[in-house]
Amino acid sequence: MLAEVVFAIIGWIIGFASSYLMWKVQTRYEQKNIARALYLELSSLEEQLRAFTGAFTNPPPGANRDTPMKIDQPFYTEGLFFSFRKEISTFNDELSNGLYQFYIHLLRAEESRQVGETDMFFKPANDAMKDDIIKAYGLLPDLEKLLEKEFKGYL
Repeated sequence: MLAEVVFAIIGWIIGFASSYLMWKVQTRYEQKNIARALYLELSSLEEQLRAFTGAFTNPPPGANRDTPMKIDQPFYTEGLFFSFRKEISTFNDELSNGLYQFYIHLLRAEESRQVGETDMFFKPANDAMKDDIIKAYGLLPDLEKLLEKEFKGYL
């Protein structure tokens, strides 16, 4: 009787341990896939952000840097951030905080971009949009390195 209880407990421990290890392996695999997907998304946004940052910081000849710039193209409306908000928080603190900061800047820039030219708040919103795009672009190099480190070996 005692032997049966001991074997049952040992069996339960082995089953629990193997389930836990499988869960950890699966979670890590999913995390690496999410990191790779976010890396690809950031890489695809980089060229657009570089172009806007260049236009904001080095305006064409004859244009004033403080002149409002109307942009009709959305910066970020539908993307992986909305799909993986919860999963982003499972990355290490530096990566998750950096990703949240990057996407917050993009979302605020998009919100500011939508302010109409006839709105009395267009100029301040336009300045905020420019600042947020420049800040988001500045975060890209470090985020790409951190994401690449996260999924290393999966490219």
